[in-house]
Amino acid sequence: MIDMQNSYFEFPELAKVRDELVARVNELIRTAHDAGRPVVLVRTEHSRDKSTWTLNMCEDDQGFAFPGTEQAQFLDELATGDHVEVVKTRDSAFFDTELKTRLEQLGVDHLLLCGVSTHSCVSQTAIDGFAENVHIAVACDAIASDDAALSTALLEFLSDQMRQPIIDQAAALELLRTGDWPD
Repeated sequence: MIDMQNSYFEFPELAKVRDELVARVNELIRTAHDAGRPVVLVRTEHSRDKSTWTLNMCEDDQGFAFPGTEQAQFLDELATGDHVEVVKTRDSAFFDTELKTRLEQLGVDHLLLCGVSTHSCVSQTAIDGFAENVHIAVACDAIASDDAALSTALLEFLSDQMRQPIIDQAAALELLRTGDWPD
């Protein structure tokens, strides 16, 4: 689960879909827990001293999601429960984090991605997962973005070029229940 935290839902496009998206993500989290599957909750956090800021953040002199702030916290209504948490400073949950090591410790080599934002953090995590030889599927009913055109293009890229399944909520729930990976 990628970046279901307060800072991203400050975007009006994401704020509009917040309730529906949280409901779908929570359904995936609960189903994974019920099936005994590990849940990894990823969130972005940046240092106030600018040491973790991206180039565009530095150029704009605007940071966000600082430790201990409301922006950095998961949404209150998110079913966080028993989970693995990974904090990142870039779009990819694999970049300069312990995600790959944690997955190896858990014996996980298949991930179902959900969360925000499709055109950046979700897609970049999927691309880097491919580079790490992790099988990735994207739960398309449990993702959202503030850039629909770019999101559509990136989902097509993930499907066509990376052969990563883009699956609806019913298929995602079935995957979590059975572990049967889609073709």
